[in-house]
Amino acid sequence: MPKSFQPPKLAVTAGKLAEIYYAGLLSGKMEFSSNAWKPAKGRLKDDAGGKCAYCEASTAIVAHGDVEHFRPKSVYWWLAFAFDNYLFSCQICNQSYKGDRFPISGLLAGAPAMPPALPAGQDLDDILEALILDATAVDDDHLKALWDDERADLPHPYLEDPEPLFRYEPDDGNQEIWLRSAGGDRADRALSAVETVLGLNREELRRQRYNDYRTFALLRTMTLTPLNPSTRQQVVNELRIQQGRTQPFAGMKRFFAKSWALPGPYSP
Repeated sequence: MPKSFQPPKLAVTAGKLAEIYYAGLLSGKMEFSSNAWKPAKGRLKDDAGGKCAYCEASTAIVAHGDVEHFRPKSVYWWLAFAFDNYLFSCQICNQSYKGDRFPISGLLAGAPAMPPALPAGQDLDDILEALILDATAVDDDHLKALWDDERADLPHPYLEDPEPLFRYEPDDGNQEIWLRSAGGDRADRALSAVETVLGLNREELRRQRYNDYRTFALLRTMTLTPLNPSTRQQVVNELRIQQGRTQPFAGMKRFFAKSWALPGPYSP
């Protein structure tokens, strides 16, 4: 975890956030600097295995990665500097598609109560404490509970397992793989969100997924043919490696591996 997102520097960050909030009241717009979240990029990239946390394409292929605010800072201003609101995203998913969109099916979370003007002394300390979301002091269950009432349509890749929500459908004629709903209200809402907000069924992604699928399917076909034990083990090893967290479209590959009764990925 970068030190700028840990105590005691969190108090300094909260102070900057309060200043931005009150300056925004006067100007009509809160102005944030990306320098505040740039230190998080390396950790987020490692957590995502070097891939976009949304589309799972390598950021070396689709575009360089950005620090993405899962809940947009234009609405959830108090989360602008919260590490747990960050994801590593390709620029296409983040800038070309998502932007400030964040559909929910529940109640919009309320912002922290702020007095009309910037206070001082203990009153200021109390406000700053309320603005701090210390990523080192909360777990996933706590974060989920904070946002349960919103019923976010877009699944958080780390707080909600996306694999039960989606299935993958090959179109061999057009050499594309479509992302589909696995069925049910939650899955249907999730699919609608990732299609409209992230463009996860955009043409270039469908084709990129098919390229990886074709290789994966070929390896699977090899397991169905007579092979000497050593070669067979090499093929199975590669199938398992291709499902690992650093591999592009690993979720899709795990879906097909399960469908074909193949071994899953190696444990991290």
